[in-house]
Formats: sequence, C-alpha cells, structure tokens
Amino acid sequence: MYSKKILERFSNLSYAGGLRGGDGTGKAENGNEVVKVYISVDERGEIDTIKFKAFGGVCTIVACDIACELVEGRTLSQALALTAQEILDVIELPENKHASAHLAQEAVKLAVEDYFEKKEKEMKKKQ
Repeated sequence: MYSKKILERFSNLSYAGGLRGGDGTGKAENGNEVVKVYISVDERGEIDTIKFKAFGGVCTIVACDIACELVEGRTLSQALALTAQEILDVIELPENKHASAHLAQEAVKLAVEDYFEKKEKEMKKKQ
C-alpha cells in the first residue's frame, strides 16, 4: 500500500499529458515502465513548459510529476543537474520503488539533451 502523500499526489497530477510543438523529448525505459518527458524552452534558456506521459506504476507517475515540478522555470543546466535523490527528498517512495525516481530523472535529462541536439542541427543548417 502507498502512503497518503503518494496517493494524494497521484490523484492531483499537475504535469501529466503531452506537449505539441515542444523543443525536446526524452524517453526512458526500465523493464515494462516507459516515461516520456516533453519540454518547451523560452528565449532565456529556461524550461517554461514541461509535461510527461508514463506507462508505469503509481510511484513512477508520481516521480515524474515531481521531477517536472522541480525543473519547470529552471535553466537547462539546472534541469540537467536534477538528481533522483532530489525527487526522493520531495516524496518518500518505498525503497523498492526508488528506480521510479531514477527513471523520471533520466527522462528529464534526455529531453534536455534532445533539445541541445536539435539546436545544434539548426545551427549547422544555418551555416
């Protein structure tokens, strides 16, 4: 059984859903759980919109929602620096579910890396 805090968060997700026209997408998988994170970046290099889709358990979905909350409004460098422990500090997941925080963190990192790859390709096209 999950804690009241986990179930409350699961019932009130703020960042679930897709994002059309986003600037970066990260997909992370762990066994049969799959997470996609979508980011939109403003002209200052800050994440102004972030959403996720997850096929996984309650803890994975909650970890993704928290990861999005932690990086929304932050710079890309700050988003890359996000750790699974920061997610775990916000919500105490059962020890056997800590991989959920790592999965969410990895998806955020991959979304930022995808953004940089797209920008690099854009720059090369302009040259």
